[in-house]
Amino acid sequence: MIDESAVIRGNASPGEKEEYQSEILNTGHKAEIDIGQKAELDSRSLDTCSVHTAPVNATDADLEKGDPSKREPSTNTHTGPVDPFPFPFDDSSEDKNATKPFLYGLRTSKNYITVTILICLFTDMITYGIIIPLMPTLIKGMEGDSTKTGILVAVYAAGIMFASPVFGTISDKMASRRRPMILGLFGLLTATIIFMLAKVYWLLIIARFFQGVSGGAVWTLSLALMADTFPASELGVQMGKSLIGHTMGMLGGPPIGGLLYEAFGSRAPFYFCIAFVSLAIILLSCLIEKRADETQLIRQYEQYMNDKAIAQGIVVEEKPRISMWKLVTTKRMIAAVLITTLEAFDLASLEPTLPYYLRERFGMSEGQIGLVFIAFTMPTIVSPLAGWISDRYGAKILCFSAVTLCGCFMLILSIKDKPLWGITLTLVGVGLATASFIAPVLGEISAVVRRTGDRDGFARAFAIFNMSFSFGMLVGPILAGYIYGKHGFSVNNITTACFLFAALPIIGLWIGGRQDKMEDIKMYEAEEEERKRILSEISLMRSNTRDSQTIA
Repeated sequence: MIDESAVIRGNASPGEKEEYQSEILNTGHKAEIDIGQKAELDSRSLDTCSVHTAPVNATDADLEKGDPSKREPSTNTHTGPVDPFPFPFDDSSEDKNATKPFLYGLRTSKNYITVTILICLFTDMITYGIIIPLMPTLIKGMEGDSTKTGILVAVYAAGIMFASPVFGTISDKMASRRRPMILGLFGLLTATIIFMLAKVYWLLIIARFFQGVSGGAVWTLSLALMADTFPASELGVQMGKSLIGHTMGMLGGPPIGGLLYEAFGSRAPFYFCIAFVSLAIILLSCLIEKRADETQLIRQYEQYMNDKAIAQGIVVEEKPRISMWKLVTTKRMIAAVLITTLEAFDLASLEPTLPYYLRERFGMSEGQIGLVFIAFTMPTIVSPLAGWISDRYGAKILCFSAVTLCGCFMLILSIKDKPLWGITLTLVGVGLATASFIAPVLGEISAVVRRTGDRDGFARAFAIFNMSFSFGMLVGPILAGYIYGKHGFSVNNITTACFLFAALPIIGLWIGGRQDKMEDIKMYEAEEEERKRILSEISLMRSNTRDSQTIA
């Protein structure tokens, strides 16, 4: 049995390499054997052959039709495979395989990636939610009201909408998610410090906008990194785990902010955020993107094979690259965008209004208001379960049921003169519903990208998710603040329920069901088989090139 890893690392003996080459030919991979006038393979030893993988998108017929004058002549005069058109490679990459970085296994593990993304999302959203209970006090000192509070919340969303497509496009071209995320986290650190030191309202707006810009990088690239790492059959579960950080940060921010404000003063919540941003930067800096390195190598391989095909007179088809507009206009993506917007609208419509309502009706302090928001956070633990269900049965049944329940709980919340315990229990129901339909949506978005055939479109697709979530966060606080000021808390909740119920027909018709999920998993498995095949061919070609250079 051949040790394929030894061949990939270049540690195999010449005999093992010869046997590995023979296996590749015998398993049906396309190859061009160029030996003089194409003598039969079994009349010569593999050591005097030049083995070339066929160009991407080229068939055997294409190779036969190629211009013979442009084919590489066989100039072998020594033992060992020689390719006059050698595959380019960097010797340093081989050294990295031989001497792995410190804690390489941990830093490339799926669990480490999941925990890191969870903390990044928590950090991003804690900086958003931690000032919610502080807003009435902060804005009052700057002669503000509930409308200005809503604007301050919405400015964060505007920053995300601006930054998400930019970072998504850049990341898809780079293949790396980690480096732009680190840049975004440093921006988040700077914006949080500015927000903490601000004394005037306009400076709060500027700092909040740049927090949103940084959040756009973190959100978009975190989800793309998850899609890069996990197979379609378990993506929902893993997305659900990472979303615990998102929901805990968004909804746990208010109670943490209120308690820290009362216990240690106005700057304590910001020190808390700064500590978590620093932790996220450290964890992300230690992460190793093994998948990104492989993607760059495959892109180099495809470019090499296309150039080689063109040199032989073969027409090469362009690799499909889907635009953001085509992504967002597919039916499944439209339904996913709608659900995402509604979740953000639902949560964001409560954030600027619920603190005012609780203070006016019950005379609650910032810390007490924060404790009520814990009711939102408690159901977060169902996110992995929701992802597990969607991985096996598709997103449709779960999303439809959760949106329906969320609308019902918002109607219950609109009932006047409820006791505080009734409000708290209703908020638990709202949190349970919203935590149940966002993880399946992320799996839907990755499936849409996979069906386009554009393997490099995940960051752009999740940028669309981020923009739709931000749109809900942008519209929700402004509209809710206006309705609350004019008509009160009950009308605001009834309005949200109406939006949720209005979306149900589209969700029922366009979100993917179980059959769609099974097809998505098969497509992913086929892509992974193709990816492994290409990487195996690259390793062989690099080994041949290195041996040729050594002999020469």
